[in-house]
Parts: sequence; structure tokens; C-alpha cells
Amino acid sequence: MAQLFGHEKLQVYQKGIAFAEMRKGLLQGLPRRVSACEHLERATESILVNIAHASSLWSSKERIVYLGQANGSALECAACLDVFLAKELMSVEAASPGKSLLAEIVSILVSMWKTTADRVREDHAPYRTKLGKLFSHEDLDVYQASLLLAAWVERMVVEFSCSADLLAKLDKSTTSVPLNIAEGTGRFTGTDKAKFYEIAYKATVQSAALVDLATLSTSADLSRVDDGKKLLRRIAAMLTSLSKASVRKD
Repeated sequence: MAQLFGHEKLQVYQKGIAFAEMRKGLLQGLPRRVSACEHLERATESILVNIAHASSLWSSKERIVYLGQANGSALECAACLDVFLAKELMSVEAASPGKSLLAEIVSILVSMWKTTADRVREDHAPYRTKLGKLFSHEDLDVYQASLLLAAWVERMVVEFSCSADLLAKLDKSTTSVPLNIAEGTGRFTGTDKAKFYEIAYKATVQSAALVDLATLSTSADLSRVDDGKKLLRRIAAMLTSLSKASVRKD
């Protein structure tokens, strides 16, 4: 029998492999590709690579870094599925098995982080939020607002009279908002969390500028455009507060 690498023996790694297999079917079933597709592919790979790195290290400090990156990537994958749902490109029934498997991965990674002063161990830690959701970022108002933004963009695509390139940039920047909120929530230090919240904030500002460009010479209902811009301003304000609060916790 071939000698296995240490990470290959880990249950959390095998679950990551299972999600990678599931990812193929999820992406193939989409009616069209959006920015979240590429993010899902990269984040899935990041889960596995960072688990492998964490399992090979004896330094607690270094191990925490890689476990945090794996955990953040798992939550980014969950956020990608939420974006597909918000855009009505995927059904709840199709997304639920993937989100449940990701919740199991996160549960183990959180437990590994808590026990990382010792050698890497695998236990399940309870991972239900105060509101009974699978992931802590789902409890955040700013995250729910960012999904409303993704849904708004999907509805407005047919109304914007602009280039396909501009629409792709708008999709990419608005998708970046919930994904970075989710990944930031999954990091294990306040400084790391704040870094991703700041990236989400910058994506919000960029999205506002792209919306202005998309509405030039357009027949879109300006009141509906204003709904999106109000949402962007609300998200930006919440991200500023969230970033400051995260830094204070360190």
C-alpha cells in the first residue's frame, strides 16, 4: 500500500475532496457562468492546499495561519453558493448538500484551530449560529444586504444599455462584496478579518462607480437604479463599522 501524506489521512481533507467533486456538478448545472464560478473553483482548491500545509507544520503560529486560510476559503465557497441562489441561477435543493458539507468542513477546521497548541487533531465543534444558520457570516446584516445587491444586479442586467465588458466588471465587483465578507468572518484574528472587510468596502465603492457608468445613456428605471445605489451606501457604512470593530478585538 502506498504511504499516505499526513494530510491525506485527515477527515477534513477527505471532505474537501468530496466538495471538490461536488463542485464540478454544481458548476456544470448552471445556466451561465458568472464571476462566482471562478471564485468557487479557486476557493475549493485553497481549502485543500491550506489544509495540507497546516498538517505538515509543527509551529502553532504558522498552523493557525493556514487553518484560517482554509476556513476562510470554505466560507467563501458557501458565499458563492449564496450568490448563485441570490441570482436565481441555482435552486435551494441543489445548493443545500454543498453548504451542509462545507459546514462540516468548517466545524472541523474551527476545532483544529482551538486545539492547535497541541498536534493537529480532528474533532467536530458545534457550528450553529445564534440565528440557527450554518455559518456565522449569514447572521450579519451586511452579508444579507450584499446578497440583495447581487440579486439587484442580476435583475438590472437586462436594463443597462452598456457593454458586456462593463456588465462583467459590475458582476465581478458586486460578487466580491459577499465573498470577502464571508472569508473575513472565517479568519481567526481581528486584523485578518478587517483586511477582508476593507477589500469588500473597496469593491462596494468600485461597484458604485460602475453603476454610474452603466446608467449613462440607458433606459433603465432611475428609481430602481437608485435602490441599488442606496443599498451600496448602506453596505459601505456597515463594512466601515465592522472593520473598526474587528481591529479593536485584537
